[in-house]
Amino acid sequence: MLEAELFGYEEGAFTGSRRGGRAGLFEIAHGGTLFLDEIGEMPLPLQTRLLRVLEEKEVTRVGGHQPVPVDVRVISATHCNLEEDMRQGQFRRDLFYRLSILRLQLPPLHERVADILPLAESFLKVSLAALAAPFSSALRQGLQASETVLVHYDWPGNIRELRNMMERLALFLSVEPTPDLTPQFLQLLLPELARESAKIPAPRLLTPQQALEKFKGDKTAAANYLGISRTTFWRRLKN
Repeated sequence: MLEAELFGYEEGAFTGSRRGGRAGLFEIAHGGTLFLDEIGEMPLPLQTRLLRVLEEKEVTRVGGHQPVPVDVRVISATHCNLEEDMRQGQFRRDLFYRLSILRLQLPPLHERVADILPLAESFLKVSLAALAAPFSSALRQGLQASETVLVHYDWPGNIRELRNMMERLALFLSVEPTPDLTPQFLQLLLPELARESAKIPAPRLLTPQQALEKFKGDKTAAANYLGISRTTFWRRLKN
C-alpha cells in the first residue's frame, strides 16, 4: 500500500501490519531528500495527503493520530504531461505548483543520441558485474561497432528500456565461451533493434580500410563494426 509506504503505519492499522508499526519514507528521509518517481500516477486522494505533508511539514501514520515532524526535500519525476493532467482534473494544481519550484525537462532518449552509447556501456557493466562477469575491451569495441543499430532505434521506453535490454544482453555475455558482440548478434538477441535495422541507410557500411582508419588500426573493432570475422576482414583488406 503506497500510503503506508510513504507515511508509515501504526500497529493494527490493517491486516498484516507489523507489530509496533513502521516508519514511512518521509520519516526515514527526515533531514534529507526523498525521490518520488512517477508522481503523475499518484491517485488524487494520495496527492491531497502528500500536499498536506509538504505544507505542514508533519506526517501522521496510517491508523495513527499523533503527527510526526518531518523536514524533507522532495524531488519528483514523471513521464506524464502534468499540465494536461491538471486540465483534465487528474492532478492537483496546488500540488503541482508546490513541487515545481525548479523544473527540469529531460528530452526523450532518441533525441539524446550522444547519450545512448555511454549509457548502454554503463548499464552493461553494472549488469555483468551483478553476474560476476567482466566487461572486457572486446565488449566495449563490440558496443561501439553496434552504435548505428542502437542510435537508430526509437527507444519508446527511454532509459528504462535501454537498461532492460542491457540486462538481457548481459545474461548471454556472462557465459563461457563469451560470444562476439556484433551488430548482427545484438539484433538477433534483441528483436526490437532488428525491426529498426531496415531504416539504417545503406551507405552506412565502410570499406575495411575505412573501418580500420575509423578505429585507429584496431582490427578487431573494425571487423566487429562491419559485422564480419577477423579472418574475413583480413581477406577483404588484402584484396
